[in-house]
Amino acid sequence: MNPLVDQHLLRLRILCGAFIVSTAMYGAIVFLIPPPQSAVLAQGEHLLWIFGLVAAVNIVTLMPVYRAMMARPRRVFAVGRELAPLLSAHFACHAIAHARLEAVAVLGLVLFFITGRGDWFWIFNGTAIVGMLLLWPLREKVEALQNPAV
Repeated sequence: MNPLVDQHLLRLRILCGAFIVSTAMYGAIVFLIPPPQSAVLAQGEHLLWIFGLVAAVNIVTLMPVYRAMMARPRRVFAVGRELAPLLSAHFACHAIAHARLEAVAVLGLVLFFITGRGDWFWIFNGTAIVGMLLLWPLREKVEALQNPAV
């Protein structure tokens, strides 16, 4: 196997692992810190709908944005067959996708501190962690980048 691909996979796995650990840390914060006795804002239900809509739009647009960001580097790779720029673009796309998923967990954390409702946090945080696990970098996925038909 190409050492460049191996190094790329290692960097990606470290990055993705760090995002998963930081999201799990939010869970530890919610578990250890008691919720506020009363809601900070009376509009907690409205915030749930607003944050839920923002999170849903973020999740629904995650893969189309990812694919759009990778389209040009893949076309360039198809012509020049230079692997380093393709892997660099792939790393950036993965970092952005994981950051967007982490934003969903942060929205849940904000909801927890504003409303005191842990269930909303766990829904948002669980969704973020599942998304991150689905995007976990696998060797097959990185090798598929080099195939112009995919």
